[in-house]
Amino acid sequence: SKMMQHKGFFLADVVGLGKTIVSTLIAKKYFYSNGFPTYRSRTLIIVPPALKDNWSETIDKFHLDNVEIVTNGSLHKITNPEKYDLIIVDEAHKFRSDTAGMYNELQKICKSQTKKILPDGTRELKRIILVSATPLNNRPEDIANQVYLFQDSKSSTLEVGNLQHFFSQQAIEPYKKLKQEKDIQKVKEGVKNIYDKIRIKVIEPLTVRRTRTDLMI
Repeated sequence: SKMMQHKGFFLADVVGLGKTIVSTLIAKKYFYSNGFPTYRSRTLIIVPPALKDNWSETIDKFHLDNVEIVTNGSLHKITNPEKYDLIIVDEAHKFRSDTAGMYNELQKICKSQTKKILPDGTRELKRIILVSATPLNNRPEDIANQVYLFQDSKSSTLEVGNLQHFFSQQAIEPYKKLKQEKDIQKVKEGVKNIYDKIRIKVIEPLTVRRTRTDLMI
């Protein structure tokens, strides 16, 4: 439901809870609900090289159809991104810097339209699943860059309409100022305040995160 409402979401279950399996099952459900059988959705899975075999095994076990797996360093080889309807990015936190070439390649893939024609004549936008146990690593712009892979920075589906303005005024600039602060206590309070805003206004609406306790319950 988060993916359909917001065009994408973070799957951030803690390590070892089967994010690969969950992502595959979501992709399979989307394949059958996105116009099948007249339209056959295509899924692109982007993974670090070390995880490619694990993904291939999971896809085979759960019989996900019409799927392609590429590694992080091969994004430049994707010359026809509009043929994909769903993008799954494993270890998505590796794409947190908007100055990296890999990020620019991924953004072009995620932001391109699909081949599916909607009733109003426009083309469907892609759906994005960002898989990471640690989507928020360090700086506020790290999480912003990942959110921009599936959200319009100036007209989002969130209550915070203009994400670019929110991050700039409420997070990035205050964070930079705190780096000059000498009082450690003020730094701690300031950082907590910044990340509380990001968590409540951005991360919570866009994220599914479960622990072992959640699954036991």
